[in-house]
Amino acid sequence: MFAGELGPDNDFFVYSRHFNPTVLNLSRQMAALEGTQAAYCTSSGMSAISSVMLQLCSSGGHVVASNTLYGGTHALLTHFLPRTCNITTSFVDITDHGTVADAIVEGRTQVLYFESVANPTLTVADIPELSRMAHEKGVTVVVDNTFAPMVLSPAKLGADVVVHSISKFISGGADIIAGNVIRFCRDVCNVCSFSFT
Repeated sequence: MFAGELGPDNDFFVYSRHFNPTVLNLSRQMAALEGTQAAYCTSSGMSAISSVMLQLCSSGGHVVASNTLYGGTHALLTHFLPRTCNITTSFVDITDHGTVADAIVEGRTQVLYFESVANPTLTVADIPELSRMAHEKGVTVVVDNTFAPMVLSPAKLGADVVVHSISKFISGGADIIAGNVIRFCRDVCNVCSFSFT
């Protein structure tokens, strides 16, 4: 196990904080829900979002994000990432595709971030079109699907990474805190280094 030859795939677990049978099963169920190869559970929705943003963006990087986001996500992009990581964000009306396209700076923008159904306005994003626009400029699409689990799968519609706050609709009673990261690999994955084994 310590040599990396045995792991969760074969039901071998070294340390429960890294992986355990319950979390592995939840991850597999989340992957099945989204129709993807794998998923990775985190301690909260914000930990899922933060992990993804810190993995995909580097110092001096740029994010284009919806101007309608969950408050914690907005604070992360507005206050924490610029101050600590030199990552800036341009907020746009995600339904105005011309504005979105203009905000993406080719060669600098690393992520297009939005919610499938916005919290709290319930604005619905056109995931296929936004994904097409971003991919044409080499930008990774990250979609928060917290408000629409079992309704749609952003990965099937073109998103590269999907995040969830499991604390909301998935848990059913908002009695837990958990998050989830789902990476959809269309080809050999060189964009991120999340290990989903």
